[in-house]
Order: sequence, then structure tokens, then C-alpha cells
Amino acid sequence: MKKFDRMLSVLLVTMIVLSSVVCLNFTAMATETVAIEPTEITSENPTSEVSEDITAENSESTNVPTVESEEGVSSVATEETKPPEETQDPIVDPGKIDAVTNVRKVSSTTNSIKIAWNAVEKADGYRVYYKNNDTDKNFKLLLNTKGTQFTLKNLPHTTPFEFKITAFVVRFGKLYMSEAVLAKTATNTAKTPKPALKRCSSLIEISWTKQAKADGYYIYRQHAATNGKLVLYKTIKGNSTTTFTDTNISQGRAYNYQVRAYREMYKNIVYTGEGETLRTLAGLCAPGLGSCTSQLRRVSFTWGKNAYAKGYDVMYSTSKTGTYTLIKDTKNTWLNTPRLTDNKKYYFRIIPYTYVSTHKVYGTYLPVEKTVSAKAFGKTIGNTYIEISLKQQRMWYYINGNLFVETPVVTGNYPGMTTPTGAYTIFQRSSPATLVGSTWCVNVNYWLAFTRSGCGIHDSTWRPSSDYGGTTYMGNGSHGCVNTPYSKVKQIYSKAKLGTHVVVY
Repeated sequence: MKKFDRMLSVLLVTMIVLSSVVCLNFTAMATETVAIEPTEITSENPTSEVSEDITAENSESTNVPTVESEEGVSSVATEETKPPEETQDPIVDPGKIDAVTNVRKVSSTTNSIKIAWNAVEKADGYRVYYKNNDTDKNFKLLLNTKGTQFTLKNLPHTTPFEFKITAFVVRFGKLYMSEAVLAKTATNTAKTPKPALKRCSSLIEISWTKQAKADGYYIYRQHAATNGKLVLYKTIKGNSTTTFTDTNISQGRAYNYQVRAYREMYKNIVYTGEGETLRTLAGLCAPGLGSCTSQLRRVSFTWGKNAYAKGYDVMYSTSKTGTYTLIKDTKNTWLNTPRLTDNKKYYFRIIPYTYVSTHKVYGTYLPVEKTVSAKAFGKTIGNTYIEISLKQQRMWYYINGNLFVETPVVTGNYPGMTTPTGAYTIFQRSSPATLVGSTWCVNVNYWLAFTRSGCGIHDSTWRPSSDYGGTTYMGNGSHGCVNTPYSKVKQIYSKAKLGTHVVVY
């Protein structure tokens, strides 16, 4: 019996010793599995930087960044975000956890970055931390994910970022982390809008919008000597300079320019944005203004001819710096605008253009501003009147402000017998009528006289329809009257009374 008691005592002592050893092992494991916070990530295996340029929109988002992973879309994680719950049997020690490999930027735009990496065998998931190098001092927890890629959106353009990615396993309620791998990349540099053309005479001067985050600008130029390719022509350091003058040009030669903002995101890693091409021709400068008048709610211009221009675009706006709308594309060096608002100031641009290959290229513009007047030659005309434009070879008849007739005409022969300009009234009307001059006598169906010298509006059935409008009046015009197609003058005669205003300009 005593022998049995001694054996039992030895067995109990042995069990107590073994129990103490197991507890020590668990205690030792617990001291190694401390959760790793962002500021404690010190082991880094940098990945290679991707710096290719990708076409992107030119806008900076002010929204809170959001992340899209293989598991769906969520807001940026916080430090309180929990890792996945334990789903397998507890293991005393998972051993060394392999770090992620092949961390790479899959794609980027001006406001997003997509990151991916290779899966780690037996990892329960991954933790991703990020930092905006322009604004953040420390890394922030971005997300916990079981996937191997994510897209971070709503980011500012032209901005460097750093990411730290760790693999983890969860054992017995503890989080075991691998070494963190550091990846450096950036959002794409913002696109620089098309430069503005300031001068293009014996030199070409361009300007562009300042890009706040740029370290400088690359000026690219294209012309015949570069075989049609845009090549780097000038580097401007610093983003405060926003103009460039090119003196190495030849008159009459076409040139294309692009301005591209650049920024050095990391040492020797430069990101370059896209630019929009400005096409122009040396010597395609703004014409000089000849005259500018306003009558009957229209504005009438004349301007000088540019030797290199194929035509002119005339634009207008109600604000000097507002959006300009095309009134007309014309090959003439004059224009009468459509009817505008009385007593309102309008802003105009007369822009010469030509063609280089199939491209329409513009020169600098002539700015003109004019307050619209409903009067004509100082007289109040009212809303019922006949209006005749010598330049346009056109006539309009308005009744109570509404257009009743519009027609092409042939006016007095230029030069020599030009129809006199001014504000008149109809003082004689007859149907039919015989018109007698020093060397002519013709019968007409409708006659409306408006000058005491014998000028009036009448039909001219001897003319073919192709005569009306255009330049017939230059060499084959009338003796001063307004020759009008029969059907049109018949309409006008039916409504026009004695005293109806006639304005010729």
C-alpha cells in the first residue's frame, strides 16, 4: 500500500511539471503575437515603380477616397476595422508568414490607382495601408481584404502615394502579420488644356493655364522639319511661367504646339501629363478693323485682309470673357450680324483661319465691342421698315418687328452708280411704272421710290435669278435702284405704304 502511494505521488508531480511546461509555451507564444499598428511597420521590401503615362481627365476630386476590392466597394477602413474572424481550428504557432510578392500598379488615372500582388499560400487575408505624400505624415489603414487587388478612387491628380501591404493569419484570436512590402506610385499628372495663341506675326507666342502641382512644363513643337511628329522643344522649370515665345519660325509655315506639365514624384521618377495641340500658321495674325457701326439692331463690320487667311470666323458673346458663339464663317472681309438686342453691348472676335492638310488652323483674333442700336443714321425707325445691305446684296422687310420678306437683290453698279446709303421713306408707289433716264427707258410692274434723285425698289424681269445676290453689282449693277425678283417685290408692294422707312447701309 505504501509502495502504491509513493508511485501515485511521483505520477502527480510529473503531471504538474508537464503542465507548467505547456503553460510556459503558451505564454511565450502570446508575447510574440502582438497586433501590428501602422506606426510599427518597419520591415520594408520596396517594389519597382511604374511610371507610364496614361490618358486621364483633367480634374481634381475633392471627395473622400474610396476603395474597391475583389470583395466589393467600401469606404476607407479605419484602425478599428476588424480582420476576418477565425474560421479554422486553432494552431499553436503558424510559423513565419511569407511576405507578399510582385506588388504592382495595374493602372492609374488622374484620380485612381489600381494595385495588385501575388497571393500568399495559407494567408487568411491582407492588410493595406496608404499615405498621401503631399498631405500625410503617417500611414493610414486602408482595408482588410481576402483578395489580391484593389482600386483606390476619388484621389487628387498629380499626387505621389505609398502603400504598405502585409499578409496575415488569425490563430486562436491573435493576428499574425508578415513583413510589410512598400510600394510607391502616383496618380497621373493632370492634362494641360490647349494653349492660347497670343501673337503669330514674325513670332509665335502662346500661353496656358498654370498647373499648381507641376514642377515645370515641357513644350513640344511640330512642323515640316520634324516629319510631322511632336518633339520636345523647350523645358520650363517651375510652374509660375505660363507663356512661351518662339522666334525660330518662318512666315507662312504651320506649327503645332503642346504644353505638358511634369512632376518628379520620387527621385528620378518623373510623371508627365498630356497636352492638347494648338495649330497655327506664322503670320496668321489678327486683321485690322476697318469700320464698325450698328443700325436696326445689327452690327456691321469691315476689316483688313490677311494674306495667309482662307477665311474668317466671326464669334460673339454677351460677356468679354464669356463663351463665344459662331455667327458666320465667311471669306469676305465684312459682315452684318443677325438682329441683336437693342441697347445691349456685345463682344466680337474676328479670327482668320487657313487649312494645313485637313486641319483648320486659326490665327490671333481681332476683338471688337459694340452697343447695339435700333436707330439708323441717328433716326428712330420703329418696327416696320425695309432694310437693304449693300455688302450682303440682301433686303429684308419687317412688319411690326416680324420678318415678312427676305430676298437677294442687285443694287447700284459699283463703282460709279452705287445706291446711296441713308435712312429714307417711300414717297412714291406705282404699279405699273415707266422708268426713264438719260440713256434708258424701262417698264416695270412695281415701283417704290425712296430718294429724290430717282432711286427706288422695283422688279427686273430681264435679269436671270443667278444675278441676284453675290457680286453682280460690281460691274453689272443697276443705275442706283434696287433690282428685286418679281415675286418678292410683288409681296413688298402689297404691304409697303407711303411713309414706310427704307434704310440702306
